[in-house]
Formats: sequence, C-alpha cells, structure tokens
Amino acid sequence: MGWLLLVSAMCPGLLQTMLALLLIGLCATVSAYSDDWDIFTYTQEWPVAVCIKGKEEHHTCTIPPGVQGWGIHGMWPTKTGTEGPTSCGTQPFHADAITPILPHLKIMWPNMYADTSVYSFWEHEWSKHGTCASSLNATSTEYRYFSKALDLYARFNGQTILANQGIVPSQTATYDIKTSEAALKKELGVNALIQCTYDHNTSRQVIYEIEICLSKNFEPVDCYPDEGNTSGKRSHHHHKYSSHPHSSCPESYGFYYPPIDGVYSNPN
Repeated sequence: MGWLLLVSAMCPGLLQTMLALLLIGLCATVSAYSDDWDIFTYTQEWPVAVCIKGKEEHHTCTIPPGVQGWGIHGMWPTKTGTEGPTSCGTQPFHADAITPILPHLKIMWPNMYADTSVYSFWEHEWSKHGTCASSLNATSTEYRYFSKALDLYARFNGQTILANQGIVPSQTATYDIKTSEAALKKELGVNALIQCTYDHNTSRQVIYEIEICLSKNFEPVDCYPDEGNTSGKRSHHHHKYSSHPHSSCPESYGFYYPPIDGVYSNPN
C-alpha cells in the first residue's frame, strides 16, 4: 500500500482517477458474469446451407466425413425477446478442455470451413456465447458447456424431429414454412423457428437453421409469438449472414431441403 500513499501525497487527483477506473473495471467484470438471461437458444444448421453461405463469403467449405445430418450451430444464453447477452467475461478458450469430446464435436458440431483452423468455430461460440452460460452449473465450464450441447443433440436432433413429421431431405420436394413450423410444434410442444438461405446457383430457398428455445433446465419453452405466420417471429440471434430479423423462409412458396449425399463433402 506504500505506493498508494506516495501517489496520494504527490498527486491526490491522480489517485482518485485510478481508484475510479479500478471500480469501473470491477463493475464491468461483475456485470459480464451477470445472470441476466432466462433461456438458451439451441440452434442447428443444415450443412448444405452452411456451404451455400460459406461460398458466398468466399470460404472453402467441406462437409467432414461422418457428418450425415444437422450440425449444432450454437447454444446461446438469451434474454427472451432480445439478442444476447454475448461475450461475457474473460474465460479464454482452451482446446485441451474439449479433447475428450473432440470426436463427437467433429460430427455433431462440425466446422465446415476448411480454410479456417479446426478449433475456430468452437472458439468463437465459446467466447461469444459459452462464457455467458458460466453462471449455470451445468454449463459453467468450457467442457460442461460443449458436453451439454452434445447431450441435447440426441433429444432435439433436427433431422429426426422433421422426419417424424414427413419432412425429409429431397432434391425435388418443397416444403411450406407454416406447415413445417407447425410440424416442429407438434414434436416439441412449443413454437420453434426455421431459417432459410437463398442459393444463387439454383435460385432456390434452402432450409438453413432451426432455433429451439430451452429453459435453464433444458426443457422446450415458448419464446416465439404464435401468430399463425412467420412474420411475427424474431430470431434471438443476430445472424452474421443476414440482417433480416425474421424467418427468412418465403411464405408464398416452398423451400428446399437438399440431401447431403456428397455435396461439398470430402472424399477422403
């Protein structure tokens, strides 16, 4: 404490400024770890659509061997009706922490951008979203966060849920957004959101994401309006690919659900 006394004697105004900045920093740290969220937005993405988007952003997209279905995009702590919180705290990403579950992550939470590092996708999701889940014991560490998301995959697998309602990958079939979201509600008991993306090569709307809201006990909850149409539904995540806040699937015509079947896949 001697240096504080010296600073106080020589520059009393400087000491006050230093203490004020320290207090602000401490408050910011506390708020970063606040519990100001009430649900998870559990989001899955269709690999074909990920590659469509990746190509638009000039990424080299490769669907890894073994990936045959929907991949986890993220599990985002969310304040209902808002986007976020995000980037909570300073817990760094450590690749070693997820080594025990790495084979499962590569299949169920794959990074399909071959021109990025193998860990980049998970590092991004942990830094932006996982750190905000640290206030919940079940997701309080990097390992627990990713493990919980993998555990939920079996229960909320997009391909299974859709197939149970007759919505399956096809090169020719089209699906109506209202009917498809109604089908999700039959399976989940709550409203969910489907997002689409436009494929400029084929001039088709393609299913891209499914967003399911879960409580902190990891049970499905209603967090989207039930208005009989997608225009009243708002994504809880600001998509880096599009600034459009509502479901991007067209209401006036159907969307496609193309099978993976070697598209963008790695032959090795």
